[in-house]
Amino acid sequence: MARRAILFIDLLGVQKMWSVGGAPQVKARIKEYNDFIVKQLTYLPHDLHRDGEYTAIISGDGVSVSCQDYDQAIGIGIHIFTQAFYYSDKASTPFWLRGAISKWSNQRLTMNTVPLRAKEIDVGTHYVIEDEFLTVMALEKSGFKGMRLLVDTRLLENQGRNYKRQWDDFAKPLGIVTKLKEFEYYKDKDYADILWMADDKDRFSQLKGIMASRFKRSSKDSDEFSQAAWTRATFDQVETLIYTCKQKSKK
Repeated sequence: MARRAILFIDLLGVQKMWSVGGAPQVKARIKEYNDFIVKQLTYLPHDLHRDGEYTAIISGDGVSVSCQDYDQAIGIGIHIFTQAFYYSDKASTPFWLRGAISKWSNQRLTMNTVPLRAKEIDVGTHYVIEDEFLTVMALEKSGFKGMRLLVDTRLLENQGRNYKRQWDDFAKPLGIVTKLKEFEYYKDKDYADILWMADDKDRFSQLKGIMASRFKRSSKDSDEFSQAAWTRATFDQVETLIYTCKQKSKK
């Protein structure tokens, strides 16, 4: 079936490893991350796996998944981000991820090859990146802080307002596609966060505890501490939204 949405997730912190541990450390970290991604795709819930109706491409510290629709892309993104938190004690150091979801027009690959010619002779290969892959990469690399997953809401039905979670103690549902206060977004005002940590009530409580542990562990590295601080700020804002959902509206 056609692929209409693309999810791109980047592993943060690899660039710094080049100067700290060189190629051996980078190679080990990328393998650890790639193995984690393969495992998460292997154990995707059935409603997301859809008998393999998606295409995943792993390239170093990045993974792209072209999906049938935005429901699948958002679901897989939430799954990978959540499992990265649960994997905190299994990895050599916790995975800090940054992701984005955007439009895809059923291209088979994110990058295509064209013969490279010089003086009418084939001398190599030119890798040409798909325009829509550049778009999702631009969003992911737009400078937003913390372990967050962003989406272009113009592509979603009703601008993403239909993505709601109703917990048993909510007076009103929580919208999990929302623009967070005090956070900067890419140039366009129509980008928003997917609240991956708030997909489930019990899971949110568990992830909050893991967040506290990861924050404490991050103090040894300034870059990791920055990501942890921004991610904790995201959790704090989500908790405020959850609190408002529990409040009964005054008549």
